[in-house]
Amino acid sequence: MTLGSATAQPDVVEAAVSVTTAGPDPVLERVAVALRGARARTGLSEERVIAILAAKGVAADVRTLRRAERTGMIDLAFASHLADLYGTTTDCMAGRRPNRHQVSSLDLRVR
Repeated sequence: MTLGSATAQPDVVEAAVSVTTAGPDPVLERVAVALRGARARTGLSEERVIAILAAKGVAADVRTLRRAERTGMIDLAFASHLADLYGTTTDCMAGRRPNRHQVSSLDLRVR
């Protein structure tokens, strides 16, 4: 066998994985919009948010905040700190409405 060649082994199965890009994830987009809206409602700049968090001992930077507001991907601990700062909840920052009835698995009856 030479370097770079491959021989099939009977117990090895190869599978092709198809990756499709159907656009942005609607859940992450909802989170991104909610994050931007929460900060906008406070009137705080990105830099001011980071300065306040730093004063509270939270290690974060503007790049991390911008990424979260752009992509909707955010660490739960960071989301919690932002929610406290913005005077809201992580549910609201996830784009969930507090007065909207959410179906819980506890509400479902086993038949």
